[in-house]
Amino acid sequence: MQLNSYLYRAMQKRRHSCLHALQGICALVLALGLAIPASADTFDLITFAPPPGTRTEGSQNISFTDNTPTTYVVYGIFKSVPGSGNPTQDFQADWQDLVARNHRVTGELKTETVDWPGGWKMTMGAAKAWTEQQRNFVDLMSVFTGYGVKVTVLITYNDDMYRPQIDKFLASIHLQPPAVVTTPPPASATTQTGANPSSLTAHEWYHSEASYSHWGTNLSGAEIAKIGSQGATKWSYRFMPDGTYTFVNEFWSLQKHKEYWVIEERGNYRQTDKTLNIMPAQSLLILRDPNGQQIGEAKPRKLETVSYRYAFQYLSGMQRWYLILMPETGNDTVRDGTRHKLPDYGPAYRYGPRPYCEQRPRPADCKG
Repeated sequence: MQLNSYLYRAMQKRRHSCLHALQGICALVLALGLAIPASADTFDLITFAPPPGTRTEGSQNISFTDNTPTTYVVYGIFKSVPGSGNPTQDFQADWQDLVARNHRVTGELKTETVDWPGGWKMTMGAAKAWTEQQRNFVDLMSVFTGYGVKVTVLITYNDDMYRPQIDKFLASIHLQPPAVVTTPPPASATTQTGANPSSLTAHEWYHSEASYSHWGTNLSGAEIAKIGSQGATKWSYRFMPDGTYTFVNEFWSLQKHKEYWVIEERGNYRQTDKTLNIMPAQSLLILRDPNGQQIGEAKPRKLETVSYRYAFQYLSGMQRWYLILMPETGNDTVRDGTRHKLPDYGPAYRYGPRPYCEQRPRPADCKG
């Protein structure tokens, strides 16, 4: 399956004209004269021609699902939230949260940013993806940045027959500014050292991913075969004021859903204004049951001393600080798994605060 023809055209050398920069969609927009269709629907700041399919509405998003026994397309429209002011940064943050954490991205992600009517910037990107339930499909995301906020549209489909329908829907999109326009902080990454909300010892540093086959780690083929190939992986660091740290890597498989594999590591760290050296003293692979009880004996893991360049990054759209780790070797580490390409940093690891509903003990108001 090829990605949308308009996306390929958007990947060509960027030109100043909207028609040249994104030929397929912009041509449709111009042909429609930017008129709001009589059958328009509105959700939050976005007005659009409703696509075919069943409409489902929640507090933060609405969706339309059109399907046959073998094909489907799902349109997701998300409520506006504070943005960073940087279109690329807004897109990368939402791609990570809405796509990369839930789907296995199997194709190259290609993106392009163009002007959108009304003073907005639109960043579009698409890639082939896969899950155990849906197998091969395409995730197509459009993030509109402007007026201190961002509005995101995510379309998932598994057959090119939907391409004309998708084109028409995207071409119908109109956005209005929020009632209160806020000015975001500078879009570039903010780096600070010393005592601030993003200090190493401020809180636990965490990130997670849906994982398929490789688990996002450097486990051996034999270990993957034993554990199972589909599930979720979580990483977390705690840095103590006394120079010690703990690290936990958890991975869980749908195939063996009552088994929870955990790598527990402890050791010392040394921090300068530019580097973070992690020196483990012990690393164990442990199997636990759903209640957290250990099963069998813990197995020692090879110790990995790593020197990172590091930075603290504040993303105003997420309203939180992140810890960016960049191995000085330029390679992935066994401890942290596979790096992701981050704006302003290149291949790196990004850790942030643990989400509210994943706190331990789990808050009583979190359901499911």
